Amino acid sequence: MAQRFRWTRRGYVAELEDAELRLLRGLVKDVVTLLENRQDEVAPPGSDAGTAEDAPEAGAEPVADARPGDAVGRGEETPHDAAFWALVGGLDLAADPVAERSAPEDPAVARLLPDAMPHAEPAERARQRALTEDALTAAKLADARRALEALRSVRVTVPHEHAVSFGRALNDVRLVLAARLGIETEQDAARVHAVDDWRDAQDVEATMALLYNFTTWLQETLMAEMLSELPLEGAAGPDEEEERA
Repeated sequence: MAQRFRWTRRGYVAELEDAELRLLRGLVKDVVTLLENRQDEVAPPGSDAGTAEDAPEAGAEPVADARPGDAVGRGEETPHDAAFWALVGGLDLAADPVAERSAPEDPAVARLLPDAMPHAEPAERARQRALTEDALTAAKLADARRALEALRSVRVTVPHEHAVSFGRALNDVRLVLAARLGIETEQDAARVHAVDDWRDAQDVEATMALLYNFTTWLQETLMAEMLSELPLEGAAGPDEEEERA
């Protein structure tokens, strides 16, 4: 049986069984896969801006009205001028500068990457998503990959400085499981929390419910230890004890 996270000088430490460790690693890897697939989905089509076809040919007669008033317009191209026109040659100045992006169709990915402005008009939500989603995805991938490093042994040790990141990674696992389980209301949550015995894992939904509850419990023990580290007047600080009971 798993043992809760406890504070130590080396970090927050929990003891898991082999099966629990494998399941938790698999759940975190699922989060990574979902996020990486989303990155591939929204990546722009491969294109080489500023190709040789767009750049002026060597020795070609410069177009005077394209570079008004400069030396290049008089056929006296300088290295600086050439570098500038090579840079801007592939730009499509007629393109709409306001990018938009639709929300993920997969409910689990949509929970991982929610709308930045959920109550805004659809067009504004799409613009905000285009501006913010990539950074959020990268941050969540960093959390998940760091968590996988900690989940290499049944004795899970999370350095103090990575505890918040690890907690976020566990929460992302919970978000995915909650989406798969259809948790939308307090009644839904109560239904899932009622599944608390591994002998009840007779189908996929019951198994996911148990994994959701296990991940929730593990995250809560980590958060409790982090809160207990906050200084209290007259209480022993973390430097005065090796491990809290």
